[in-house]
Amino acid sequence: MTAIATHTATAISDQYLPKRSQAPKLWLVVAAIVLLVIFAETRTSGQCNSNLFLNGDSESVGGIVYVDGTRLGKITSANNSGLSGGAFWCHLSNGYHLLEIKKPGYKTFSKSLDFKRQDYLGVSLEH
Repeated sequence: MTAIATHTATAISDQYLPKRSQAPKLWLVVAAIVLLVIFAETRTSGQCNSNLFLNGDSESVGGIVYVDGTRLGKITSANNSGLSGGAFWCHLSNGYHLLEIKKPGYKTFSKSLDFKRQDYLGVSLEH
């Protein structure tokens, strides 16, 4: 009878024990998902892939940037970056390129580049 009483007491006490928490597994899964999302977002876009940086005075703002005859974008105001004047950045492959900047009322800025990895270039447009 003592064995039955002990077995019953053990069954009842197991019934009232708290369940083992699944929180550590859940947090591990959440952390892994967040890291994967961050990795995917930072691999595909952003300024980190830029390797050609153009800067110029306020006259250069609005100039259209062409590389090898292909329009890549426009020089924008650099005020939000703490710089004055204009700025433009893009990604170029290594090799020879023709850089042109055109703006109505100004002479075309033209420069041949033997591009290797990264370059910073000052731009000055003339009337």
